[in-house]
Amino acid sequence: MDNLILYLLKVSVASMVLYLCYLLLFSRDTFYRRNRILLIGILLVSILLPFLKVSGFFPVYADSVSTNPMIVLISSGSNIGAAVSEKITSFDLNNFLLWLYFSVTGIILLKVLVSLAKTCMIIRKGTILENGFPKVIITDKEYPPFSFFSNIVIPRKIYEEGDYLEILRHENAHVRQGHTFDLLLTELLIPFLWFNPFIWLIKRSVILNHEYLADNLTIKGAPSVKEYQYKLLSIAKYQMNIPMAHNFSSLIKNRIIMINKKPTRNYAALKSIMILPVVAILFVLFSFKPESNTLVNGSQGQLFSKSSEAEISKFVAKNVLYPLEAKNLSDTGKFFVVVKMNKGGVIKDCKFFTDKGKVEVPILEEIIAVAYKNNSTSVAKSDKEHLALKAECLRIANKLSELQIPEWKDKNVEFAISINFQLR
Repeated sequence: MDNLILYLLKVSVASMVLYLCYLLLFSRDTFYRRNRILLIGILLVSILLPFLKVSGFFPVYADSVSTNPMIVLISSGSNIGAAVSEKITSFDLNNFLLWLYFSVTGIILLKVLVSLAKTCMIIRKGTILENGFPKVIITDKEYPPFSFFSNIVIPRKIYEEGDYLEILRHENAHVRQGHTFDLLLTELLIPFLWFNPFIWLIKRSVILNHEYLADNLTIKGAPSVKEYQYKLLSIAKYQMNIPMAHNFSSLIKNRIIMINKKPTRNYAALKSIMILPVVAILFVLFSFKPESNTLVNGSQGQLFSKSSEAEISKFVAKNVLYPLEAKNLSDTGKFFVVVKMNKGGVIKDCKFFTDKGKVEVPILEEIIAVAYKNNSTSVAKSDKEHLALKAECLRIANKLSELQIPEWKDKNVEFAISINFQLR
C-alpha cells in the first residue's frame, strides 16, 4: 500500500514538472502535431518512469531497517502453538488515505463509464445520413456537433439550415487523425490520478490542441477564415457539451486566438530537445533504487527474494512468544539476532544484540510482538539483562532451519532478524 502511494506521488510530480515545461516552452507554438505527441508523451512518461529501476549505485547499509514492520498480537496464553497471530487493526492514516483514494476513484470511473454509455446512446438513436467513413449521423437532440471515433453527429436544426459543410470538415479532421484515442486515454487516467490537478489541465490541453489541429486543417479549405470564425461563435450557443467526445463549440476563445496567430518559425522546433534533460533528471530521481541491506549482503549479491524474505518474516511472526517471565517483569525492547547459516539450512551460530549499530549484516523485516500486561505486574521492574526475551529470540532464530528457503540450500548466508517486544 505504501508502494502505491509512493508510485502515485511520483506520477503526480513527473506530470506536474513535464506539463509546466510544456506550458512554458511549447503551448504557444503552432506546431500542433508536435504538441500532440508531447502531451501524450507526458502522460505515458509519467506513468512508466517510476517503474524504471537501476539498483546498485547507492548502497544502504545495515542501519536501513524496513519501515513497514509486521505487527503480531500475542495471545494471553503461554503456548503460541494454539494461538492465532494476527495483524492489529487500528486507525492508520495510510489506510484511510487509500480508502478515500479508491472510493473517489470508483465514483469517477463510474461517471466516465456512464458518460461513455450516454455518448454511445446518442449515436445509436440518431439517423444515419452517410454510412461510410466517417459515418454521419443526424440527431434530434439539442447538442452541438461532435465526433466520436468514426462517428460525426450533427443536430437536425443545423443540418436543415444546410450550412454544415465546414463543420463536417472540422469533425472529419478529428476522426481521421484519431483524436478520440487521446481523449479516452486522458479520461481513463483521471479516475486514478484525480487528486493531481495537473491531470485535469493536461486533459484540457489535449482537447484544445485537437481543436487547433482540426481548425488548422479546416481553414485551409474554407472560402473565408472570418466566416469560419463566425460559424464558431454561432455554434457556441450550444452550452451542453457531449462527454467523451470532441465538441465543435468547445473552447472558442482560445481557438479564435490561435487561428489568427502567425505560424511559429521553423527554428523554434529546436526547443523540442529541451524536454529531454527534464526527463533525464526525473529518471535519475525516480529510477535509481538504493540496494537495501534487507536484500544485499556484501559480495553475496542478492541475499533473499521478496517471497523468501516474506516467508521468513511470516514464520517468525507465527512462532514468536512473549515469555511469561518477561511479561511479569514488564520487560520490553527491540532486539536483533544475527544468524549464520551454512549450506543446506544448517544453523552454525546465532548472536543476540540490543544495539543495532553492532549489526553489520542485512536486517530483515521488523516483527513487533505485542502482548497485554498482567494486572499483577504493573509495578514490576524490567529485566536489564533481558534474559527471557534473549532466550526467546535465540529460540526463534534456531527454529529457522525448519524452513525450506531456496537461497540457503546452495550457499552460506548471514542475516539478522529484528523483534520488537511491546506490552500494552
